[in-house]
Amino acid sequence: MQLLHCDKPYNLDEATARRGTPRRKRKDSRTTAYELTIRIPEEHRRHFGGKKKLTRVVFALNKKVDLKGQVRAFEEEKNAVLDLALEARGGGSLDAAAWAAMPFGEYAERYVERRVGVISPASTANERRYLKYAKATIGSIPLKELVAEDVERCVLAVPRLSEEWALEKRRREEENRERLRQEGRLKRRAPFSPVRVAGPAMQSKVLKFVREVLGDAVDREHVGRNVAKKRFLSKGFRKGRPLIDPLMEDEAEAFLEEASSLPLDMTKVAVLILFSTGMRPEEMLAQRVGTFVPAEGEDAQMRIVAALRAGRIENYTKSDSSMRTVPLDRYTASVVEAWIEEKRRALDEMGLVLRSSTPLLGETGNPWSYNSFKKRWNAFVRKAGFAGTRPYALRHTFATINLARGENIKTVSALLGHADASYTLDLYVGFIPATTRGLADRYVGRLVPGLVNGREKHGLEEDFR
Repeated sequence: MQLLHCDKPYNLDEATARRGTPRRKRKDSRTTAYELTIRIPEEHRRHFGGKKKLTRVVFALNKKVDLKGQVRAFEEEKNAVLDLALEARGGGSLDAAAWAAMPFGEYAERYVERRVGVISPASTANERRYLKYAKATIGSIPLKELVAEDVERCVLAVPRLSEEWALEKRRREEENRERLRQEGRLKRRAPFSPVRVAGPAMQSKVLKFVREVLGDAVDREHVGRNVAKKRFLSKGFRKGRPLIDPLMEDEAEAFLEEASSLPLDMTKVAVLILFSTGMRPEEMLAQRVGTFVPAEGEDAQMRIVAALRAGRIENYTKSDSSMRTVPLDRYTASVVEAWIEEKRRALDEMGLVLRSSTPLLGETGNPWSYNSFKKRWNAFVRKAGFAGTRPYALRHTFATINLARGENIKTVSALLGHADASYTLDLYVGFIPATTRGLADRYVGRLVPGLVNGREKHGLEEDFR
């Protein structure tokens, strides 16, 4: 039973090279130094002296065999310690037959609880949401009796269950509003928002969750196969494409003019950063004073190393491809510099010091919350004539306009923080201009310029008589 998993190995040699410090000493100079990290779920930390994570430095000749083997050995060693501790307190007393006979809902619930503290709180909340759908449909079926048709039934039921739960919630809200009205405590009566029903995107996520739970059961040898991996399931419930809603070039021009006319405040800084860098909103809200690099003979830049999660700035994991540096145009850079000086003066008046770790946006030392930013955003886009535009639309605008103007797909992908340029291409392929017109003539004509001009010169008229 494997409960603990190692994060993606962190290349220490690359990090020291970036800092300009010497490499660690090692017996074999051909090896590469990696740091392995296992994050301990909160409920198991007492078995490891209260530690939140375990680390180990290893040296490997290659990733596929040497490093992979050392990762597996590290996981097995720490899982053996945990298994002994669980056996000692009766937590590991279930045999394989008991696990296999356990209802899927209970097994999935244990899976989610084990991952608390290992994944982010937002991811845990999402898994609990997927678990609700699974428990409502296939939760009572023993793990060993689950078949692919049961999984399909679960996924097909997602829209129906979503609508039922949404309507039930709406009834409760209406009853509560009526009670407040009768008590004379209803201050304003804003209309209810439309009932939202889960669709293909949620179905795909629920299927992925069930697949992961059963994959975990296979890894632990509680069942022999993962029935959620059937081919017809994968074909029938593919992940939906995200909404692509960029501004067109004329709209982007008008939007930028409206943003530049704003007075210097957090709204202006936030909107300009989103527009000029293609950052995700949660990355923009996590910017610190020290992540802005002013122009010194080169372009000004912003380093993206964190995101705002549940009101807190959380650093990306060491191996996350979202860690990157993006350039800033001169105008946005000047606005950010002016804002930092404004923030410095405001903190000085309060007797506080502006540090590199101070959030760029937000009051004093606290980051600006997404809800507060969204209220300012909504007010701005309504006034500017762009009501309904999402903050994320500026990320799509950044991508589509740059690609339409011929920027390299790899460059745009790296600036967006995508793990793979193929994902960027798949997402925005419709916005990349076609380059096939005249390609054949350009190809041959560059090799022998006269060959593509006129048949008479090359005897073609005689050949076709």
